[in-house]
Amino acid sequence: MNTATKPIVLKYDATNLGKFKSTTHYQLTNGNLDITDLTELLNLSVDRECAKSSPTYWIQTRNDNKWQKPRLTGLFKTESQNIYKGDTQKGRTKLVFVFSDLRQTLTVYYFKDLNYPNFYKDDLSRFKAFLQNTNL
Repeated sequence: MNTATKPIVLKYDATNLGKFKSTTHYQLTNGNLDITDLTELLNLSVDRECAKSSPTYWIQTRNDNKWQKPRLTGLFKTESQNIYKGDTQKGRTKLVFVFSDLRQTLTVYYFKDLNYPNFYKDDLSRFKAFLQNTNL
């Protein structure tokens, strides 16, 4: 990993926690979305085992009052509790999602144009310097 590459850090709060069985909506509370694929609102839904990649969750963005399809990315488990990873732009952008214990808040670390081919096989220890307040 290029250690000079710092992530864009975005913080979201749950807006409907417990309202739906398998979906939670998050709204941006802190961060700059200008050069990211993310939007002010995110839809986190549990995977229903329809994709061969078998992520734990799917992330969907919202534009013009409509949830966008296809979904932005799947979120995959890591060795650390409450930390998931995904990518966009055919792997050029890496995303690390860190949930609070009760999933009320979500912090997204957005690594743009990161040349890191073993992202899905690694234990995320290379990202440790950037992941604040996590249990890596």
